[in-house]
Amino acid sequence: MSLPWYQTWFNTPYYHDLYQHRDLTEARGFIESLCQNLGVNEGEIAIDMACGRGRHAQVLANQGLETLGIDLSPESIAFANQFAHEGLEFRVGNMLEPLQTPPADWVFNLFTSFGYFENDTMHAAAITHMAGALKPGGKLVLDYMNAKKIAAQLIPQDSVQTELAQYTITRRIENESIIKTISFEEPGCNILQFEERVRAFTAKELKRFMEGAGLHVLELHGNYDLSPFLPEESDRLIIIAQKPSHP
Repeated sequence: MSLPWYQTWFNTPYYHDLYQHRDLTEARGFIESLCQNLGVNEGEIAIDMACGRGRHAQVLANQGLETLGIDLSPESIAFANQFAHEGLEFRVGNMLEPLQTPPADWVFNLFTSFGYFENDTMHAAAITHMAGALKPGGKLVLDYMNAKKIAAQLIPQDSVQTELAQYTITRRIENESIIKTISFEEPGCNILQFEERVRAFTAKELKRFMEGAGLHVLELHGNYDLSPFLPEESDRLIIIAQKPSHP
C-alpha cells in the first residue's frame, strides 16, 4: 500500500528546496501579527498541529506560549528538536488519531496544513481530535487557503529555478480538490514527479466540521491582521472556533 502524498513529498529535500522562501522570517511576521490580534496571553498552552520543521512553533513560543509542535513526520520532528527549549517541545503525532496532550488554550493549524485526506470522514475526525485537545473555553485557529480565490486565479503552469533543480509546476481542479503537480530532473537525468492534492473547502464546509466537533465558530477572517473574510478577495480563510466552557 502506497503512502499518502503528504508522507512522501514533505520528506524530500526537494520540497524544502522549492518552498525555501517559507522560512522563519516569513513565519515571524504573520505569527506575531496573528497572536497580537488574537490576544494570546503569556503562559497559555498552545499546540501547533502539523508543525513541520517547527518554524511557526518557534514564533508561538517566543510570544510566551507554552508550545507543543506535533507532526506526522519523524524526520521533521527530528529537525525541529534542535530548536526545543523550556517552553517549546516537539512530538510525533497524527491528527487522524486522538491526541495525548495536556489540555490546550490554543490549537493552531497553520498555512493550509489540512484538507489532504482521502475523504471527509477523515477530515471530520481530524477536526474532532484537534477540538479534543482543547481545554473548556479553548480556541482552535484554522488557517486555510481561500479556495474560491485560488480557483478563480489558477495559474495552469509555471516554473521555478533553484540551485538544486528546475521545477515545472502544473495546477488543475479535479474532484473538488486543487491539484498541483511538481516535476523536475534529478542529477543523473532521473525525472521525478510529486503531487499536492488539497480539498477546495468552502467556509461553510469548514464551519460544518467545527460544529460537528462541538465547537462554536466565533469569527472568519481573510488575513493575519484578522480583517474580515471576503470570498472574492481574501488571501486566506482563518476560522476561529471555541470549545464551550461547560458541557
